[in-house]
Amino acid sequence: MQKTRSGGSRLPAFGRTGGRVLTPWLGLLALVPGCRHEPPPGERTGEGGGAPIVVGQPTLPPGLQAKGGASPPASAAPGGAAPGAAQPKHPGPWLVVTAPAGAVYSVREFEKEKKLGYVKNGGHVPVKPTPVPTKSCTAGWYDVIGGGYICGNLGTTDLEHPQVKFALRQPDLESVLPYQYARNAKNGTPLYKSVPSREQMLEYEPYLDKHNGNDSEPANGTTTRSANAGSSAPDGGASEWIPLERLLADAGIGPLAGDAGASEPERPWWQRDDASERLHEVKLAELSADADDVLAKRLVSGFYIAIDKTFNWNGRAWYKTTKGLVAPADRFWQTAGAKFQGIEIDGNNTKLPIGWTYGGRKTAPLYEIDADSKKVKPAESVDVFSALKLTGRELDSGGTRYAETRDQKWVKLIHVRVTRPGPPPQGLGPNERWVDVNLKEQTLVLFEGTRPVYATLVSTGKESKIEDKDHRTPSGEWRIREKHITTTMDGDGTAAGDLPYSIEDVPYVVYFNRSYALHGAFWHRNFGVQMSHGCVNLAPLDARRVFFFTDPPLPEAWHGAWATPERPGSRVVIHE
Repeated sequence: MQKTRSGGSRLPAFGRTGGRVLTPWLGLLALVPGCRHEPPPGERTGEGGGAPIVVGQPTLPPGLQAKGGASPPASAAPGGAAPGAAQPKHPGPWLVVTAPAGAVYSVREFEKEKKLGYVKNGGHVPVKPTPVPTKSCTAGWYDVIGGGYICGNLGTTDLEHPQVKFALRQPDLESVLPYQYARNAKNGTPLYKSVPSREQMLEYEPYLDKHNGNDSEPANGTTTRSANAGSSAPDGGASEWIPLERLLADAGIGPLAGDAGASEPERPWWQRDDASERLHEVKLAELSADADDVLAKRLVSGFYIAIDKTFNWNGRAWYKTTKGLVAPADRFWQTAGAKFQGIEIDGNNTKLPIGWTYGGRKTAPLYEIDADSKKVKPAESVDVFSALKLTGRELDSGGTRYAETRDQKWVKLIHVRVTRPGPPPQGLGPNERWVDVNLKEQTLVLFEGTRPVYATLVSTGKESKIEDKDHRTPSGEWRIREKHITTTMDGDGTAAGDLPYSIEDVPYVVYFNRSYALHGAFWHRNFGVQMSHGCVNLAPLDARRVFFFTDPPLPEAWHGAWATPERPGSRVVIHE
């Protein structure tokens, strides 16, 4: 995703808040979001941590609130373990985080340099039963099973507590995506701090009022009103009355002609007739310009939200987001991640090299080639993104280069991406886990020592000769710095014509260098092609595989973890 010139990766939660609609993903090929991300609460700046995340505490319908007592999650993926792996059941107690997030430290103190990771709201942390109170944590520090300490002020061990029942749903590590995601279809869609009344809906969403002289909403989400809508309308529903003097002034007649339009306030960005053409001018700061006790912000078409719950209220369907805000569901399209995934390598039946057909075509042809004459004839075809087991043998025929499959067929190299990992990093341990990314081939291989165990396609940064549009992924070797099951990525465009973007809870994010990361991408399916603003995009299932394969490990119930000298991150090697 996006590389930043500053080299930093930590942004305020909603100070920087990508996409388009009509098809599930094709419309996004021209707009790929960036890699900057918001920090979780408490991120290495003390207990409160940097700029606070804007989290709603919505008043919701009674039917939305949980019934009965909460219980520990049925399954979690402890550090290094694949989702679904059997783990010993903790007898209790569990500290349920009721704050937006709770940081875990290596000492019983809020020392930013001692932070190990964090637990998201609603996370059930297995702890030892007796907390140790301190001046900074009056409820006491709990020993976290597996290591670290978490302050009891950030949660409760009472599973019947009302805040436990109202906590956020935890990410689903068994599904393709950890949350349901929805893409905003129109400019100006509101995110509410609380479920609005009917009157508030009409105030903040004037396009809903069918009696204001506007019977239909323009496709770009703008709202227009009839110039002669008057208060004498039979239904009394007209909401704008224009004095005769003003109508004459607009026509250049009368004493007010000289200041025609002076009393007309500037229309909000999302209500302008040319809103769609001027989105590149919109900055994220503007989206919350008219925030108040009811409204949190407005969204640009193509922004994504992550859904915590879906419910009905006032004759309308709503989403409660993982940020605790409320969004009208009729303004969104739900989206799903690609089910494509790479291939496990056992060294016998499956081994390197592996090739994948890719690109815009639905199928790719295979051929038979005579060993003596090198005459080529068509054989069959395979679907796009098919994994082909290759022998490693290649040849030229008629100016075209081919690769041989293990069943003696041949495929044009222009139709496939082939695994070509580089040499192992120096000082590699016998079973040390590391990641190889080939920028030219757009492939990724996971290794244990010198043994490959998994391979797949990726999409790295788009390259350009224009500096502001050059988002190439850097080559080099790094260690993973931090990991997040999900984190929000957003930002303003960095080059002329770039649009602002925002994707809540990007899945399985692994940061290795500044704001560069390996992460899941559900907004496109064009793996094998450069697509990002600098990060390494993977299909969601591949991103999950990489996430739980690499270090630092993610303990049970944690949402994110940082590498430490005692728990170093896995190496990431990126090369041409």
